[in-house]
Amino acid sequence: MKDIAIGLLMVLFLSVLVEPLVELANVMREKIILGSALSNACTAAKDRSLEYKGQRDLDANVDFALFKDYFSEAFEDALNVTRTPSVGDTMIFTSNDGKYNTFTVTLEITSKIDISTGKNVTEGKVRAESPYKFKTKYLKLAEGVSSVDYNLASERMFLLMVRN
Repeated sequence: MKDIAIGLLMVLFLSVLVEPLVELANVMREKIILGSALSNACTAAKDRSLEYKGQRDLDANVDFALFKDYFSEAFEDALNVTRTPSVGDTMIFTSNDGKYNTFTVTLEITSKIDISTGKNVTEGKVRAESPYKFKTKYLKLAEGVSSVDYNLASERMFLLMVRN
């Protein structure tokens, strides 16, 4: 009888010990997915939103409205989310299948003249963040008790220039 009690206690202890490790693996996987979705969306948007007139003169001018549209289209496809109407440089995406909480994506795109070449260069900074939705039972309970949220965040910077 003593061995059965020790066995049950060991199973309970191991489940409490292993579940946070499984959650940690899930967090790392979600960070990788978010980072790759952000990178792919930035690449697709910057390649498709360049103004051709500026490319002729070797200037990297980006149409910001097109960039936002192409970015949101690629980001939606990558994470199965939908963009909600928003104004300005901040976009909000909600999950279609309940897998994620709401993502907030902030875009900062600036153009400047490169001193060495005299051509227009575009710099961009994209940041996505969302409160993490815990998957395991014990951490869901811990999240309900405490008011501390864990945020998934990823940030990408890109430099856009045209060279001959």
